[in-house]
Amino acid sequence: MKTFFNILQSLINVKNKKYPDDPFSLSQKTDEPYTNIKSHICFLINNIYCSEKKIDKECQYTKNASAKLVSLNIILDNSFYEKQLKEDIFQIFSKAQKTYYAFSKLARIYKINKYPFVVTDDLSMNTLDPKHKNTFMLIDNKSKYLFNLHELISIIETAIGNAPDFFSEPLPPLNPYNKQPFTLATLYNIYFKMKESSRLISILFHFFFLENFCSYKFSEYYEYYIRENAIKKYIFNSPYTVLHPHIFIMLETNVYTRHYKIHKDFPKEILVNIFRPFLFYYFIINYDIKGTSKIYNYSRLLFNKLKQFYHYNKAFGRRYIQVTKHFNKIIKKEYKFNTNHITFYGICYNQSVSTNITFNNNINNNTILNPFNTTIFNVYDSDETISDDNHTHNTEQVSNSDSNSDSNSQDSRQQYEIDEQEEQYFSNDDDIDSIS
Repeated sequence: MKTFFNILQSLINVKNKKYPDDPFSLSQKTDEPYTNIKSHICFLINNIYCSEKKIDKECQYTKNASAKLVSLNIILDNSFYEKQLKEDIFQIFSKAQKTYYAFSKLARIYKINKYPFVVTDDLSMNTLDPKHKNTFMLIDNKSKYLFNLHELISIIETAIGNAPDFFSEPLPPLNPYNKQPFTLATLYNIYFKMKESSRLISILFHFFFLENFCSYKFSEYYEYYIRENAIKKYIFNSPYTVLHPHIFIMLETNVYTRHYKIHKDFPKEILVNIFRPFLFYYFIINYDIKGTSKIYNYSRLLFNKLKQFYHYNKAFGRRYIQVTKHFNKIIKKEYKFNTNHITFYGICYNQSVSTNITFNNNINNNTILNPFNTTIFNVYDSDETISDDNHTHNTEQVSNSDSNSDSNSQDSRQQYEIDEQEEQYFSNDDDIDSIS
């Protein structure tokens, strides 16, 4: 701020420059009338200094800008000032601002030409071109760092999107090479560089910009988006070993998928990859901000999508034995899993008619192409294994009439129980926190 005061006094031809924070500085007596421009500029300087001390803000740049504008408006809004005097003060203030920013730009040009490069590669050790539109130059501690813009925004998003246990706790973005926090000027430069580039604007970083990079306000006003972003990263970036237990908890909460008998040896990675989108909605329902219409809509959508997933293949996750025969002689027998399913995005959901089951044609079907005569035996018990060839041969010759009648009657009883539970669930629209 001292530089700005120096420029103001230079514009009004003050020879002996004084500053409000100088010790033992006394105001000089002058015989000039009060309407003289110099006295009002001195009043403006003192007012800016006092206003800066009163403003309670974290960032020094924000305090300086607020103090300048508040002090200038005190003069411009004063009805006792003549119009010509107000215009003269405003012109001097504008020239001082223009000169100040010109010196700032000159200082940056000097730093760019004088300071050495410390980092010229991105985080993947690829050489960066300083003139490329997606390359950002950071000047910090008398050194220059080159960053790939995409990696730099990813670093910022990771810091400001920090949410342990899905509770918003933004961290200050740091330079990964020296662990120093980015200054406010650096964050502004990164944001406008992002706007000029061809990449998509980061929504999280944009919200951070709207709050003048204040972590407290950003966390308070955009907690809902920070939490949803944290849930999305957790679901789609976590390894399958972490998410595998949550899949069974989710399936157990639905009155349809709770009847699945998924084999204990079913590949965990395949199971998690199939149910990741379902699990994202399940986490939003249980961990997002309660009492919103989004929770209610997501709960109905997830319920109906799991219902349609179940109706598409009720034997999903079970293990079966594939027997390959050649001229009625068993030549191969292997265990396989029923992975035939419809994807989350392949299920069409009509909110007005939620009970209809409609499927997209883009389905992940596991078609077995075998030139030999193939017979498949379903093993419905998850712990059951068939190793005896005679037992396998006898099972092949069993009539299916009795088993089909028993299974049909069992399915009808099961469907009746499911319909009752579904009707009981949707009869109370206020219960949106649980799915079972």
